[in-house]
Amino acid sequence: MQNAVQPSTRLTDLIGARVRALRVARGMSVNKLAAAAGVSAGIVSQIERDRSNPSLSTIEKICAALSVPSDAVLAVEPLSADPPFVCRANGRTHILVGTAPILKEMISPAGNVSLRMMIISLPPGSENLDVVIEQGQKAGLVVEGEIRIVVNGVAATLFAGDSFQFSSDQPHSLHNDGAALAKVVWVMAKGSPGGAF
Repeated sequence: MQNAVQPSTRLTDLIGARVRALRVARGMSVNKLAAAAGVSAGIVSQIERDRSNPSLSTIEKICAALSVPSDAVLAVEPLSADPPFVCRANGRTHILVGTAPILKEMISPAGNVSLRMMIISLPPGSENLDVVIEQGQKAGLVVEGEIRIVVNGVAATLFAGDSFQFSSDQPHSLHNDGAALAKVVWVMAKGSPGGAF
């Protein structure tokens, strides 16, 4: 059955040690890091002890407080034979978030923070509410199942093959109200909109 979300590697098992090492290297206490990131000390402690599946939003807040790019915590070592612009399927970073859990597979090569892509797998009945709200654009393509996306209070139901794009400084969320797994290719571009591709 395809409803089970099973990553081939668990990055969440590595995040805690990376956060702890970065925090200690900067001489920060758990409380100081938590205050700088705007999260609770309990969350930082749980992350460091691998007792939590932190959201991407929480990871980005912690990385900002540590003055490092999120790749410092999230990156999987690339295969040495590949150029830096390649991300192989077997080398993807996998993040499990929430109780469902939702699987986020980073499909962008490590190092690019202005444009990132991921595949989000939402089990039936799940929702992605803890999102990063910042200047830029977000876009996506539903590749499997059915989702409901809500942007600034306006909802739309999308099916496989449907796509979306919006300014990412607006409140937004993603929901799977259906009975089957849903997958979305999610694209995040930081910065001011403008220019041409």
